[in-house]
Amino acid sequence: MIDIKSNSRRFNHKDLERVEKKVGASFPEEYVNFLRKYNGGEVENSIVELPFKEIESFILSSFFGTRVKDINDILSCYATFENRIPKGCVPIGRDVGGNIVCLNLNTEKYGAIFLWDHDIELDFDENEMDIQDLYYVASSFDEFLHMIKEYNPEEDDLDGYEVEEVWIDPDFLKELKDNE
Repeated sequence: MIDIKSNSRRFNHKDLERVEKKVGASFPEEYVNFLRKYNGGEVENSIVELPFKEIESFILSSFFGTRVKDINDILSCYATFENRIPKGCVPIGRDVGGNIVCLNLNTEKYGAIFLWDHDIELDFDENEMDIQDLYYVASSFDEFLHMIKEYNPEEDDLDGYEVEEVWIDPDFLKELKDNE
């Protein structure tokens, strides 16, 4: 696992209880232990490789914490994405492209990690997306943490790659502007 710059806000069990009450489920103990240690945080120079043709990898930028009214707190992100990601999923992190790392709290595959790709969001109506519409990443949070590898973009050969289109999620752009 790589280094995570811990969130400057301390973990508070009452904040965790507030989050669990709002989402209507308890988090897996391994994720709670992560929150106790880091309470979210920034991740630099990291990559998570996936076995898919559509998305081969993603660069993780941050984990969300439990502190309310922070750009990277679970409740704020949950409110933003609640009707856009599958029911029972909670946003716990973000990649550099604005995609969301989700923790599944549904009975089936409880604790599994999925990646929500904002590029496919427009293919669905509100509350229509289901868990199989996300990219499966890991069976548990601990497994996910061990998948995160150090990445140096300067060592990557990007010859032949071209940007075809750029789209920024309006809610994400609003969050960025609100925090300037």
